[in-house]
Amino acid sequence: MSLYKIFLGFALAVNVSVNAQEADMPTPKKTFRNFINPDSLPLMNLRVVPIPIFTSTPETGIRIGGALEYFFNAKEKDSEARGSYLHGQFTYSTKGQIEVKGTWQVFTRGERFVYRGSAGYSTYNDRFWGIGNNTVAEDNFLPQDYSRIFLESRTYRLLRNKWYAGLKLDYNDVYQVVNKRPLSPSEQNVAGINGSKTLGIGPAILYEGRDFPFSAHSGSYAEFYYARNISFKNNPFDYNTWFLDLRKYFPLSPNSTLAFQLSSIHTTGNVPVRELPRVGGSLLMRGYFTGRFRDKSYTALQAEYRFPIWRWISGAAFGSAGFIDQSIGQYSTSNLIKAGGMGLRFVVNKKNRMILRLDYARNGTEGGAYYIRLNEAF
Repeated sequence: MSLYKIFLGFALAVNVSVNAQEADMPTPKKTFRNFINPDSLPLMNLRVVPIPIFTSTPETGIRIGGALEYFFNAKEKDSEARGSYLHGQFTYSTKGQIEVKGTWQVFTRGERFVYRGSAGYSTYNDRFWGIGNNTVAEDNFLPQDYSRIFLESRTYRLLRNKWYAGLKLDYNDVYQVVNKRPLSPSEQNVAGINGSKTLGIGPAILYEGRDFPFSAHSGSYAEFYYARNISFKNNPFDYNTWFLDLRKYFPLSPNSTLAFQLSSIHTTGNVPVRELPRVGGSLLMRGYFTGRFRDKSYTALQAEYRFPIWRWISGAAFGSAGFIDQSIGQYSTSNLIKAGGMGLRFVVNKKNRMILRLDYARNGTEGGAYYIRLNEAF
């Protein structure tokens, strides 16, 4: 028996709520082989699923914990509404980081409304290299610890033909910042280096044309929002944020896809350092530590080819390139940032196209990173 089947069997064995079979689908034979086979999952009406969490990124180290995932449709057998979910998790990492987080994506009946967002509390071990695209060497950073309370919410109403309009709301409170060494004179002048509290609100537009939000095989996606971020007492951070995310998925065969994403975020005003656009992480520009470069304007393009390998296992090859600077007008090809890598995907829920993603990526100059995450990067 493969390690993959053992892992998947464990993940599903702790399922506390497998409801009755859907009336128009055959009941799967109750064998252990079917129980751990993702091909049998579409025959089951899974509702609440406890999920053991084991992830790894350079920023967090190895992270372990548990989550409850609730899957549902606005109306049973409603072919016009994609699957929705509510997700709650608690994790602890080998770097001493704690996160309590709730995430949601809800499509109402007929997809007339879409609700997306996340909220929670976390402690984090950050690294600050400076601001700009030509900062200090990779091993010459300011280590910081801090706590964070956050809320990110988007509410959309259907206009027509998969186009939505709505409201974007952000709240971030970064506090209890501990600098692991004395700040240099230049670091002391960085906005929000010792903490910040911001509230942002503004209009948002969404086009949701993907076949499956978790792991799209075909379709298109577009999102734009503008947020005006207001200051609090003793937190003089008034700034503006413009964000654009464009994605396109080309099915090359029933099981292979060529995917593209263009992401661009721009800020003006007195932006606290942890709200600046930043390079790196497990989603975009994989291979760079999150925050390796930060500045007021960031634009990146990434492409990914996803292909089948064997039954529940598939592979991916990806690459990305982008610019980060004070403004779009200052982008220069001499400062192009590049990264790329390869990975494996393991199906854990075929009905909703949920996958476990293992990626290895390298950046242009400073080495690489491993990522273990649920679902595709985009």
